[in-house]
Amino acid sequence: MPKHSQVFLTDKRVCAEIVSALYGEKFDSLIEIGPGRGALTEFLYPKYGPFLKAVEIDPEMAEFLRGKYRGLSLINRDFLELDLAALTGGVKTAFIGNLPYSCSTAILEMVLDLENLAVAVFMFQKEVALRLTARRGSHDYGYLSIAAQARAGITMLADVGASSFNPVPKVDSSVLILRPRRIFAGAEREKELFKLLKSAFTHRRKTLVNSLALSGRFSKTAIEGALSKIALGPRVRPQELSPEDYMKLMAELSEANSK
Repeated sequence: MPKHSQVFLTDKRVCAEIVSALYGEKFDSLIEIGPGRGALTEFLYPKYGPFLKAVEIDPEMAEFLRGKYRGLSLINRDFLELDLAALTGGVKTAFIGNLPYSCSTAILEMVLDLENLAVAVFMFQKEVALRLTARRGSHDYGYLSIAAQARAGITMLADVGASSFNPVPKVDSSVLILRPRRIFAGAEREKELFKLLKSAFTHRRKTLVNSLALSGRFSKTAIEGALSKIALGPRVRPQELSPEDYMKLMAELSEANSK
């Protein structure tokens, strides 16, 4: 297995399909994360070269890409260590990449935090993609589902079999398109939502009332009262609420705590 848990996409048909997801999207800058041997870059560079940046952590891969694409703006750094606001300069920026399995969710969190995000087209391990796109009440629905869906509209582009990669991984992958949305206003509200979600899903087999009460932040009476105000019963479980439900619940609990 290559360094940094990365496998390389080799199927050109799949590469072309992934890049085509950007067609029709409006953005002023494009960042490719983890280009590796340049499978996607081969399709990106001819069309988006003047405003394409590639971020590659591996020095050998970075050197290879510099040699192959002479005009490519290439950053040989760990993406997770970058200041994205500074890198993008506030302009509408699109992201694309076959994300390393080991840090895909960390990269996603970082990208979704960016205020000037235009669109992201990312390949994930299929298991992660199922969690990101899961609907409430399903087995895969949880903290990651809601945290992502609260900040982006997520659609499935394609499933990609293991045979499309070298070396061949033990799992399949999926490509998702993420377009930013906000169901709340302000960073503080976002932080409060994530804190509430972590409390809710720490004990996902329990009722939501019991899960939140165990956090020590709210009384059972306050939680039941807040649920009643948003037309939900006391036996509801964490995975039965939508992102919008959690926003409403957070507002009611905040109001109850302020009294």
